[in-house]
Amino acid sequence: MKIVGSAETLNRIVAPAMLLLSLLAGCAGAPEASRSLAFDSTRDTAIVILGTSVNHAQREEVRAGRSLSSFWVEYDPDTLRLVPGGKTFLSKVEGGVFSEPRYLKPTVSVLQVEPGYYALIGAGFPHLMTTFVASKQNSGLVENMGELETWTHTVDPRRHIDPAAEVGRGRNFLFTVLPGEILYIGHFEFLKWDFSDRLRSLNYFQDEAAARQVLVDYPGISGPMVTYDPAKSRQSVSR
Repeated sequence: MKIVGSAETLNRIVAPAMLLLSLLAGCAGAPEASRSLAFDSTRDTAIVILGTSVNHAQREEVRAGRSLSSFWVEYDPDTLRLVPGGKTFLSKVEGGVFSEPRYLKPTVSVLQVEPGYYALIGAGFPHLMTTFVASKQNSGLVENMGELETWTHTVDPRRHIDPAAEVGRGRNFLFTVLPGEILYIGHFEFLKWDFSDRLRSLNYFQDEAAARQVLVDYPGISGPMVTYDPAKSRQSVSR
């Protein structure tokens, strides 16, 4: 499966560092689960496991990005629209300024999230985030050869998207997680353009062995891991 987002280009002159600092306070999402977390099927929260990496052939071409993020927002399954002000979570794989970024090797994240219906609405390097839904009106969009584009310096793409934007399996990765569930949703490989950190697309695959292995480091998380199958309805996914 390949997820393709809108391109983002350098169409506005801004002060990236100052703007990024001003937006850090707006960063939303779920922190990675604590290694000492006690979790089982009786909890009213859920565990989501996902993998992140960049395309191996592009490892040496990462320019300025020191972290990779995927941003998820609650949607209404009846209307297939985002829920304004709804639940969110963020996966983030970081690297130190003077160390090799962790995402150059496949990294598995374990997140504690609120149960619900979620859509992938943004992904990429925080300084150049690609969004997968319609943008807000008057949000700095320009038209380039018939395609709307924006250059986004933000860690919270909700600032730039329509809060009730439509979602769909052709445009967004969608999944549901239940209370007390441990759900592996898959691995997302970031593909970017050459000589730029701008995201081109995402490849999707599954590595259940890597997902199960990472749970060894979380001895307090107990219960069966469910592997989400995006090709099947929620009722078809069994424990």
